[in-house]
Amino acid sequence: MIQEYLNSNLLSVINDEDFKKLKKAADEIAKKLVKSKIKIVSYTLTAINPDISADDVNIIEVKEIIIKNWSTFLSNTKDTPLTYIKAVMLEALNSSSEDSNNSLLIWFASRNIVKYFKLIGEEKRIILDFISKLGNTINQTANKEWALSSGKELVKKTIDLKDITKYLPNEESLTKYLEDAVGPTNKAGKANFDSPNPYLPDEAAEWTYEFPSRTAKGIKIIIDGCLRAIVSITNENKDKIQSVLNEELEVIKKEIFDKNKSSEIRSELLWWKEAGYSTSADISYRELDQSVLEIILAKDYSYLIPVVYPKAVDYFLKGTYKELKVITEQKMTIEDFLTAIQKHSETLKTILPEQELLTGKTNLLYFINGLLWNKLQLTQFEKVVGIELSTKLFPTELVNWLFHDFQLIKITNTK
Repeated sequence: MIQEYLNSNLLSVINDEDFKKLKKAADEIAKKLVKSKIKIVSYTLTAINPDISADDVNIIEVKEIIIKNWSTFLSNTKDTPLTYIKAVMLEALNSSSEDSNNSLLIWFASRNIVKYFKLIGEEKRIILDFISKLGNTINQTANKEWALSSGKELVKKTIDLKDITKYLPNEESLTKYLEDAVGPTNKAGKANFDSPNPYLPDEAAEWTYEFPSRTAKGIKIIIDGCLRAIVSITNENKDKIQSVLNEELEVIKKEIFDKNKSSEIRSELLWWKEAGYSTSADISYRELDQSVLEIILAKDYSYLIPVVYPKAVDYFLKGTYKELKVITEQKMTIEDFLTAIQKHSETLKTILPEQELLTGKTNLLYFINGLLWNKLQLTQFEKVVGIELSTKLFPTELVNWLFHDFQLIKITNTK
């Protein structure tokens, strides 16, 4: 991300050493982020906000880390340190997004609010590209996991097995053992091994007693050697075959599990939509006050949906919501929505447990939680969330936004 900012002339780094210092700072921040899911959310909301204050706690924290790695940072960046700081934050977020859960956090934290930020020019392109790539990757993964048919063709598996090339008895060695069994010396007048037959054939009684055991021993040694060679390669081939079979069985098992899970979710969603019953409020959605429908519907829906899901899931929620809401095509302000739900704070507290406030910027649902539990005031919205209370949006947009925030909280609460 730092390189993209440089390529777009948003940063001016004269030498490679200064670039390395910024990269080192980003790497240090990335290590901190992977240890804190909440910090990933807060950093995301800070990094994509074009109007973020220089006094923001996350900005100050990152600035101090940059200065630790680049002592002349402020004097070199002059009037544009915020751009450098946000570039470093995005670099760290990009690194942490290699973990799928972290990429989900960044995606859910940014996907709704980013359209209401006043991003412009190359910075807008860079940030939207970053978010879009995360979303596309997540959607591709979700489509595979939710597919009822994998669409994959059976592929012939090739296993490179070893040939058994040395399995016949060694005639020369066997002859030597038999020579020693006949004993006591061979044609050259010496024994081949340590303990030949000490008697000559004309010493019939003694020779006959010694011959069988030495012959049997020699044959056994030769045959055992052949069998060991066969068994060794056979076992090695067996292990290879077993390994490939295990891998294929795991793939098949996962595909069957995913298909069954996908079918179960689809069936459950259809039943949920048909029943129109809220499990969290223990009442029909049609009996709910319209001002709290969005937040309760989003919460219940989040309970049914895994954190990785395809785009179609958002549209299913919109469709369900439109069947329940009296007015859906008229835009509302965020202030109108928040003011309305405050009147039902006691009811909503029973289904929205008190959450710890984020340090720095927070998302919509965290703000609602703080508002309901009297930790935040309505007048703090713009400062804490980063957009204006007068921001207008369609109710269908709002219900999806809240659903995404519930998904985000689900991830942050997962150990």
